[in-house]
Amino acid sequence: MSAGAVRVGRGVTVVGVAGLVVLAGGWLLLDAGPLRTAVVWAAVAALAGCVVALTGTVLRAGRVTPARGYGLALDAARAPAPGTGTALPAVLHGSRWAWARVTAVALAVPTALVLFCTLGAGTPDRGAVPGRIADADYVIKELPVVAVGGVERAGSSSRASSEADYTVRLPAPHGGAAVPATFRAEVHRGVRQVGDTLPVAYLPQRPELGAVGADTRSAVEAQLAGRTLPYGTAAVAGVLWGVAALAAFCVGTAVTGPPRGGRRVGKGWTALRATAAGVAEHVERPTGDDAGTGADTGAGSGSGAGAGKGSARYACLILHTDTGDVPLRLAASHRRAAPLLTGAAGWLLWKPAGPRGKVPADFVADDGWQLPGRLPAAEAARIAAARTPDPFTVDTARHTRLLELGSHWARTVPAGVLLGAAVSVVAAGALLLPVDGGWRAWTAVAGAAAPLLCWMITGLFGAPRATTPAAPVEAGPAA
Repeated sequence: MSAGAVRVGRGVTVVGVAGLVVLAGGWLLLDAGPLRTAVVWAAVAALAGCVVALTGTVLRAGRVTPARGYGLALDAARAPAPGTGTALPAVLHGSRWAWARVTAVALAVPTALVLFCTLGAGTPDRGAVPGRIADADYVIKELPVVAVGGVERAGSSSRASSEADYTVRLPAPHGGAAVPATFRAEVHRGVRQVGDTLPVAYLPQRPELGAVGADTRSAVEAQLAGRTLPYGTAAVAGVLWGVAALAAFCVGTAVTGPPRGGRRVGKGWTALRATAAGVAEHVERPTGDDAGTGADTGAGSGSGAGAGKGSARYACLILHTDTGDVPLRLAASHRRAAPLLTGAAGWLLWKPAGPRGKVPADFVADDGWQLPGRLPAAEAARIAAARTPDPFTVDTARHTRLLELGSHWARTVPAGVLLGAAVSVVAAGALLLPVDGGWRAWTAVAGAAAPLLCWMITGLFGAPRATTPAAPVEAGPAA
């Protein structure tokens, strides 16, 4: 079941985010018609499948705490026959899924907000009159308003947006009497009065079919096309959504580092025997600091020396080596991982890179697992200056297993989040139905907030207890 939970988690990461993107993009950018209907409902089905898959995984295998999820990942990565640690593997595994998970979450949040905003604001169907007009040779003209009724204001101000029934007279074909036509339109500021003009779409040869009007020509065209938002507004929303996607990519890269492919260990690599000693805080000073580039790793050094202006503080897994304590930054919760990893012996190896940022590094334990992380570039430079590279042996027959500490997240999802996700999917499906009304805005709000609210409500009744006792966290001594 362990491997099955990992596969479910990876599948939901890809399919869930893709479903959100397709649903939001299809609803926002496509015209009303069979294509949009097929796209959005297929996306809803994919999202529902993700919720069912996660729920089934939790019900079959049991819900575990995040700390226990780390333990399951470590158990799966251990080799049946531990190695001696005298040789290094010739090939290191790539690590992409940690980046994918963080990026997926960072992208899913703004995408869900865009989705429910557009679902609540958009019209699920362009209606009978716009449909008949759009399928023929219509024209759009500025026509004077001859009557106004059914006014509904969004606020008490006279300049607040409003909806009202507007009546215009459509020119009859062949010079006959004008044909009155009434349509409901939203005006962003105030209410149009008799004598004011509105852009109106109608069929010159068949004015008796009715008309479609709005306060702008783009809004009329959007109604005829069955678009969720006018073209200009949709373009702005698309740009903001693109910025959010770029920010999500940057967040994933900042938290976990760029995705890594498989690498071959060879000349130019640095390898150190190391032992995991616990978790501690590392203070990374700006490049060029006169105080030096060594690590400051006091676990309780909230105001420790060396934390000057521009310094960065973050938790690291501390490794004891013959060159001193080395901080390894993991793409995981260090305080959950440290009790499991403390005491593990193995190799810390990396390929030297530039003087800035963090260098991709891996800890290869003697019992067969490979833990990807990042080493501060200043630490890599300090080690290179402090020791003469020792020759190391590469064994092409030695194989390792990648330790992904967050790979079992599918078994750690709280019941409240699953319930809220199911409510969100149902709300999205309801908003896709061709039914209009004031309930749409409230349903959109409920769909967007359901996962957080359900998680908070169910959390009041207590969280599941850990299936294994947590070991005390050891902090490495200050360097």
